[in-house]
Amino acid sequence: RKMEEIVNLYLDPPRQSRLLCIDEKTGIQALQRLYPTLPLRPGQVERQEFEYRRHGVVDLFAAFEVQTGKVFGQCYRRHSNREFRHFLRALRARDPDSRWHLILDNASYHSKQEVLDWCAAQRPKITLHWLPTHGSWLNPVEIWFSILTRKCLRRASVASTRQLRHLLHRFLETWNRHFAHPFKWT
Repeated sequence: RKMEEIVNLYLDPPRQSRLLCIDEKTGIQALQRLYPTLPLRPGQVERQEFEYRRHGVVDLFAAFEVQTGKVFGQCYRRHSNREFRHFLRALRARDPDSRWHLILDNASYHSKQEVLDWCAAQRPKITLHWLPTHGSWLNPVEIWFSILTRKCLRRASVASTRQLRHLLHRFLETWNRHFAHPFKWT
């Protein structure tokens, strides 16, 4: 039943509303490669040394807009209901006058009373839709996280979490400006 509700939202998004899929990518490591990437040569693919130095982690909260494919994201040191509410407030500040439908997974802090109360107090209304348990494959922001990993993080070398946050925000800007597109459900 929950799966049908979510899929129907994708196939026929609510009119006069924004449909946003929200999730977080936790524990993104700020890795500094100890040796540079080994370049391409005839008959030799590009190679990357496996040794690195760790400089901490960043958690990325992201909201994928189903109708446009644009993504709003913010980095945090942790992921709790406090950071999640901060993320929702920042998202709301960008578009305070729209009616929202939010698709969320079953992370415990998504359903904390403080979060539910904040959503209920919003005008225009925010409607929450919950993915079924083990249903994260239904969430397009997970597809976007895969793109982020392949295109931005896999070969990155950064010397601090500050540099990592900057890299993530640059990727978000580039995605939204040049590559954002809705994912088609079939």
